[in-house]
Amino acid sequence: MENHGGPRLTMMQKETRLGALLLMPAIIVMLIVIAYPFIYSIIISFLRWHAVYPDHPWVGFTNYIKVITDSRFPITLRNTAIYALVGTAGKMIIGMILALILNKQFWGRGVVRGLFILPWIIPMVSAATTWRWMFAEDGVVNFLLQRLNIISQPIIFLGDKQWALAAVLVVGIWKGYPLFMTMILAGLQNIPGELYEAAEVDGANGLQKFFYITIPSLRYVLITAIILSVIWTFNAFNVVWLMTKGGPSNSTHILNTLAYEYGFVGMRYDYAAALAVMTLAILAVFLYFFAKLQKVEE
Repeated sequence: MENHGGPRLTMMQKETRLGALLLMPAIIVMLIVIAYPFIYSIIISFLRWHAVYPDHPWVGFTNYIKVITDSRFPITLRNTAIYALVGTAGKMIIGMILALILNKQFWGRGVVRGLFILPWIIPMVSAATTWRWMFAEDGVVNFLLQRLNIISQPIIFLGDKQWALAAVLVVGIWKGYPLFMTMILAGLQNIPGELYEAAEVDGANGLQKFFYITIPSLRYVLITAIILSVIWTFNAFNVVWLMTKGGPSNSTHILNTLAYEYGFVGMRYDYAAALAVMTLAILAVFLYFFAKLQKVEE
């Protein structure tokens, strides 16, 4: 037995070393692409780094204080929270409804499924340009709302502080709901049909089966989708920048667009780096408490 076990352990060690060797190029690339910029951004956030000035002296937490005391920061933080949380909720609700529909057998289901996934496939630039036209004063949205007698005068959605964030949020939800739909649909197809049959025998109605079988069975799928959506939505940039550039009057700025404006418009790379580090910290705190909440529920 000892002779037989020795070579087997040696073979496992060889396979482990081979696997590590094969992973090394990917690890090196990841360190260069992710770790180096991350560390460099933290360093810049503690320096005065302006394109006009050649010297970059150490300023400590001055950049962080400047960002926090900027009048745009509380508005941006609020917008980011709304965009991430409301956007994720909207994607989950729409994704769940569509997944429940597509989980049933009907003629042309494959075509319908492909149509619902289209928002995910369409390039962001094309989608944002199309939605800008649709939200224009003479666009499709105003036309339909007027024909339905919901409004009497056209609304300048992207030029009105009261409507701009909602319009951007609609586009974000439309672009992101296919993620939830696809993940939930895959989860639904893995739920044993016997559970629903047993519930019907016990006299359960549709809502009871949904809340006592479907939702608990999809728990980990939903948690994964929510975490991914919050991270991606929290780090969103292209939707807001392509549609409003943070306007009007900074009413649609989120953390990433404000960081971009600091760095590439105002040439204050130190402020941009500080805001990026703060964004990461806020997201890390959210994920920490979300994970703690899940452990408590378990």
